[in-house]
Amino acid sequence: GALLIRVSRHGGMEPQLYSPQILRVCQRLPKVELHAHLNGSVRPETIRDILEERSRAGEAVPVTQEQLSQIVVCGTPDDLGPALPLVPQPPPEAAAGRSLADCFLLFDVIHAITTTHAAIRRIAAEVVHDFAGDAVVYLELRTTPKARPEYGMTKASYTEAVLQGIEQALLDLGPPGAPASGDAAPSGRALAQPITDASQPCKAAVAPPQLDGASPSIEAAESEARTARLSGAGGCTGGAGGLQGRDTLGAGAGMLVKLLLSIDRREGVEAAMETVQLAVSLRGRGVVGVDLSGDPSVGSWAAWEGALTAAREAGLRITLHAGEVYSPQETAAMLAFRPDRLGHCCCLDAALGRQLRASGIPLELCLTSNVLTQSVPSYPEHHFAELYGAGHPVVLCTDDSGVFGTTLSREYAIAAMAFNLQVVELQQLARKSVAYTFANEEEKQRLVAVIDQGML
Repeated sequence: GALLIRVSRHGGMEPQLYSPQILRVCQRLPKVELHAHLNGSVRPETIRDILEERSRAGEAVPVTQEQLSQIVVCGTPDDLGPALPLVPQPPPEAAAGRSLADCFLLFDVIHAITTTHAAIRRIAAEVVHDFAGDAVVYLELRTTPKARPEYGMTKASYTEAVLQGIEQALLDLGPPGAPASGDAAPSGRALAQPITDASQPCKAAVAPPQLDGASPSIEAAESEARTARLSGAGGCTGGAGGLQGRDTLGAGAGMLVKLLLSIDRREGVEAAMETVQLAVSLRGRGVVGVDLSGDPSVGSWAAWEGALTAAREAGLRITLHAGEVYSPQETAAMLAFRPDRLGHCCCLDAALGRQLRASGIPLELCLTSNVLTQSVPSYPEHHFAELYGAGHPVVLCTDDSGVFGTTLSREYAIAAMAFNLQVVELQQLARKSVAYTFANEEEKQRLVAVIDQGML
């Protein structure tokens, strides 16, 4: 199809990878998010607030002005609604040129300025709210427990703060169908009308009603969808298949949240085992698995295999970042380990590709992350197309919604346009994702029922 062009608020011409109509459809689709890093999903304005608070308290900010210039959103500004970058938005080519190494530097900056338990609780709560506002009905967050003795923070207290933030957000959201605290039900039109023909292509999706005669904007679509979702309009109101009760971290506004603890490749074996032991101790609090992540150029798979084996033997689920850089021996060893899921797998040769497909291991795919870090050349060339076409289990994810300025709805909308997916295919993509979650079987059945109910 034709590439749509619009003028951004910042004056530059930027390609539009989807239409507002497609985005609107995706915003109403109940979705599953399985690869979301907590610190990569922080709101830019929250980082600004934390910096201002520390400055007012007379504390030194451990970030240079040059590093601060990196804390900007990589996505197109108009997609972000009221979110404000900390510094003037760089030209699109600057954002598109951010490398994987740049992203790890950015994470270091975020870690450096989020050093209090209050900040961690706030970030965790806001991230849950943001995903709930995007019609995500099941969320697996992942984070690396950080020990910061100089701030009185241990790995255990860090993780406790994350869990408290998640729990607070679910309390704020309330039970399924209840208005979120502080949010009034939206007036005017609702976004909960069912799609009458689920077989239609997304490129011809049902056009939304006009706003006072004006053309609908992406900003208006995202803002209204967020308001409607958090107020419960068109949400999961219970009944057959509704997400009710409080399972592990509980259900808020029809949402379930689980937590994965990440092993950072830059940490040693002892630290990895400490993270596994912490995850095991918190299984009753909604910690369901362990992730291996971090700079793929650091260390070797053999160093962490023992810790991950211990996690598996303790009943935890395992997901691995794999194939972010070309490392055939390590990737082959990871495939042989047979984790429950893999993330990315961008840099595989033909033999590894065949090994991956033969394994049937579900793959967490993050389109915008991979394109902006230049792990893949473009959206249409993303390996999603080949794997999806071959029937390999795949799930669309955001990776770092704050760093890359995206949402899960936006990832679905991009996939719809880039790979010519129909509405029914998007629904099936979300439905099949449930099987790859680390939820229990009862929760999976209820999630499938919610998705089968259709658009929110």
